Amino acid sequence: MIKKIRAGFTLLKLGQSVADPAKWKNRQITATMLTGIIWAAIQLAESFGYGIPVDEATIDSLAIGILAAINWLLTLSTSKTVGLRDKVQADSDQ
Repeated sequence: MIKKIRAGFTLLKLGQSVADPAKWKNRQITATMLTGIIWAAIQLAESFGYGIPVDEATIDSLAIGILAAINWLLTLSTSKTVGLRDKVQADSDQ
């Protein structure tokens, strides 16, 4: 489990990338679309009088938070040109 977490964190570093970025970018697009569709479906259901036991602010916050996290993680892990810097890299740049 710890090895998988370390491997995942390594993918977020500058210069690292997943083996098949196109596959993961397609998944990123799918996740973005699904988040929007789910949010719209909940809003539509409420407009037709179906009570969702969560208030609108909570739904909005969750949708935006999930979307931002997925996009951040997948953008960093599918590009070698952006990412988190190692402390050693950051120190040497100064």
